Amino acid sequence: ECKNRLASIQSYRRQFVAITKATVTSSKTLDFGFRGPLGFEAETVVATVEMESPEEFAFESWGGNIELVGLVEFAPIRSDCTEISIAINYEIKNRFFAWLDRKLGFVDKFLTAELRSLRAYFEGVAAPLPEPIPAFGLFEPLRA
Repeated sequence: ECKNRLASIQSYRRQFVAITKATVTSSKTLDFGFRGPLGFEAETVVATVEMESPEEFAFESWGGNIELVGLVEFAPIRSDCTEISIAINYEIKNRFFAWLDRKLGFVDKFLTAELRSLRAYFEGVAAPLPEPIPAFGLFEPLRA
């Protein structure tokens, strides 16, 4: 269930601020693009790599101006609670932007921010609705 929710990017795409393109094609690939600082625009095609373990899957990209390789691991904590670990490695093909990224780390900052947004979204979806607070209980006098 967790894999399926993570794979349906259309349901949470709005959480990503800098992503310009995230379209799942019929061949189970993802056309992916994002805007970075100083005019950098990354574009690539991402596909999953078959793994033996059902608790993990890998992905890699081809084409475009950035290469992505990653691993997603699922660790069941308890029923209805799964920890997801995502490791991503990237390489920018443009020499200028690759040099700039080594100095400023803007792609790393971008990926970290987008993954935090994704975590906040999934934690918010999984969080139970808060109990309503009775309005009049706030105005009662304190008793010693």
